[in-house]
Amino acid sequence: MGRGLVEAAPTVFATASEVLGVDVTELCLEGRSGSADLLTTRWAQPAVLVCSVAAFSALAGRESFAAVAGHSVGEYAALVASEALELSDALVLIRERADATDDAGRATPGGMAAVMRIERDALEALCAEHGAALAADNGPGQFVVSGSIDALERTVEAATSAGAVCRRLEVAAAFHSPVMAAAAERLASALDGVTFATPSIELWSSTAAAPVSTPDEIRAALLNQLTSPVRWRETIEGLAARLGAAFSDLGPGRVVAGLTKRIVKGAQIKTLDDLLVPAGGAS
Repeated sequence: MGRGLVEAAPTVFATASEVLGVDVTELCLEGRSGSADLLTTRWAQPAVLVCSVAAFSALAGRESFAAVAGHSVGEYAALVASEALELSDALVLIRERADATDDAGRATPGGMAAVMRIERDALEALCAEHGAALAADNGPGQFVVSGSIDALERTVEAATSAGAVCRRLEVAAAFHSPVMAAAAERLASALDGVTFATPSIELWSSTAAAPVSTPDEIRAALLNQLTSPVRWRETIEGLAARLGAAFSDLGPGRVVAGLTKRIVKGAQIKTLDDLLVPAGGAS
């Protein structure tokens, strides 16, 4: 994670290392730095933030953006990109979020599963019946459910019987579900300790599936995000209707780009491989 970004945005990695107290460059490139392990929730979340902000920073002056949005943890990078939050404060918040969600996951073991080829209403009914929660609406017929181990197993079994295709995700906890209520309580205190500014460009919350602009709206969106579903389909549809179908995916990998292509037919999407070509190089 982050290969190609360290040299492009060294200040971002230096700031992250200072705030988090680990060599973030080593963590991202090697997977470990001391006791910090990139495969754990506690360190994967900060690493995603750092790499996404580094990508945005590297593109400063080369690309212009009319709006920003983030999928789950990516929302913190969107805050930094829109100048609504300082990077150092975002790192403090994401560290608390990562620790709190990890602790909540240990207290109530659970997981998540991708569920496809089913309508949202039908899936939500199954979740309500079996005790799970809709964790993400990623596109037409592409959802994620979340819950305790027993609730998730019952929901996946019922969805499969109803003709859906289900795949368990390799995650450490039941994110974006009521299981994270304790984490939300902890994050609320941390949110009160940082200052938010009015975004310099349009900032969309993927929990509200709408623009947010005031500090109170931003705090509420970040808090609700822990226990509410990511409404990615509605967010991307709203952005496309408002601003057009040209998107850039600045996160690690191509997952968000793939989801967005399925939501907006004919969408023009650039990924980091396209955007970080050296000036004057082929694109």
